[in-house]
Amino acid sequence: MNKRRYVVISIVALLVVISGGVICSRNEKTLKPKIGPVVEAVYALGIVTPYKEFSLRVGMSTKIERLFVWEGDAVSAGSPLVQLDGGIILRSPFSGTIAKLNRKENEIVTAQESIMTIVDPKKMYVRLSLDQESIINVRKKQKAQVSFENLRGTIMTGYVSRIYPSDGEFVVTVDVDSFPEGVLPYMTCDVAIVVREKDRALFIPQNAVINNMVYVIRNRKKLMVKVTTRNFKDGWLEVLEGDVKPEDSIVVR
Repeated sequence: MNKRRYVVISIVALLVVISGGVICSRNEKTLKPKIGPVVEAVYALGIVTPYKEFSLRVGMSTKIERLFVWEGDAVSAGSPLVQLDGGIILRSPFSGTIAKLNRKENEIVTAQESIMTIVDPKKMYVRLSLDQESIINVRKKQKAQVSFENLRGTIMTGYVSRIYPSDGEFVVTVDVDSFPEGVLPYMTCDVAIVVREKDRALFIPQNAVINNMVYVIRNRKKLMVKVTTRNFKDGWLEVLEGDVKPEDSIVVR
């Protein structure tokens, strides 16, 4: 009696296993890999910075007798800026704009105190600071897209020109061929540095990969393939390494 009961239990257990396998197989479906472009970028907030910036200072305390310029004035190289006590006239070292005026006529200016600041708005670049995780992927000559919040329809293309540390910051500079009219020094902008770009990347469903393995149907045969992937979007993974072909069918559970 016990022996017969044991046989019945064994048969039932076997049927459960078999039926479970049938259910799993019925839950399987296949999808074709996708082919498409992929772009990976580093995003940051940049500041438009003039290449030329000059702060006019004096070596000793003196009095300002006359100012030839005011804030916002455009000046040419060699044009007079200020006349000091004794008739000494200081001139502009380059063509630009008076960005800041710190003193007025008849005021005393002390040694090494800035009287005014001149910038050249015609030669500017974008300066941005990145964290350690992002800076490690950035290289010189990588393409960057620059846009301004109030100029969303205009996207400028630039290239990474310098990468360096500065006082605990990781600084990247981007050279842009030309800025749109109205862009001034020290404006902020959105920057996207393209660190990886591929025209024909291969994508497979995320739920097809288990422990870096995926089943593919190839020539009517089911094969197990090891893959290295990267998250993409909408439940798909980009295949970085692995013998997966565009003509394969991917088994999805």
